[in-house]
Amino acid sequence: FNFRSNKTKQKFRQLKMLRKYLLLYWLLAFTANYVSTDEVVVKREETATSLNITKKELYKYGFQVKRAEQIEGVKRIMKIDNYEKQFKMVKLLVEKLFNVLSTAKVQVTEFGYIPGGEFPDDQSQLDALGRVFENVAMFGDLILRLPDITHKLYDKNQEWKVIMTWGVFMANESGIFEGSNEQLLDLMSQELNITPRGEDYINPYKEETRRKEEARKEKEKLKKERQAEQKKKAKRDKRKNRKGPKLGGGGGGRRTDL
Repeated sequence: FNFRSNKTKQKFRQLKMLRKYLLLYWLLAFTANYVSTDEVVVKREETATSLNITKKELYKYGFQVKRAEQIEGVKRIMKIDNYEKQFKMVKLLVEKLFNVLSTAKVQVTEFGYIPGGEFPDDQSQLDALGRVFENVAMFGDLILRLPDITHKLYDKNQEWKVIMTWGVFMANESGIFEGSNEQLLDLMSQELNITPRGEDYINPYKEETRRKEEARKEKEKLKKERQAEQKKKAKRDKRKNRKGPKLGGGGGGRRTDL
């Protein structure tokens, strides 16, 4: 039986069509530097209007693509073996990130966006809002996956703390962060002490955490080795006890019957 309502069916078809147009949307965004900006904006709006999709819904799908790229980028930084190079890379990235986020904060505040509301029609305002969400998410990846370096840069900068607290609030209210991205916001909020840390909160990427985990594994390994040795010893003792003591006098002696 199909209990899906006509309205749900229509929405499903729209989302299916949206996937086809998503590539076009990002292609238009990519080619913005090579063609008239007005032309790109008009085509974006025509696509969204024809599918009866709001700007927020359209952005949400694009945001998922962006997030995948960001995570891969951070993973590549994590693979850098040289600490100095890794530190310089993160420092450069974090400084650029906060410059962009600071400018976006001013723009979003000026046009009076209400957190959680529908996205603005003006493209420059929409871009500013997108930069807030994308840079907050990117910083979340850095603070969680490269915490030791990122904390060194972030913890001493009070201005950055104010900006990021605002950014996390905006992201939380946006309705854009779902699933793993929503979890990212929760974890980064705890890592940055924007919200209280839960009793069970642990960042597995911290050096201190890694050392403790390695020590725990080593302790567990030694415990298992001791247990295995004890089992072997118990088996050896059991075999000895089975044989028992040998009685004197071999089978060659004369047997006496009563």
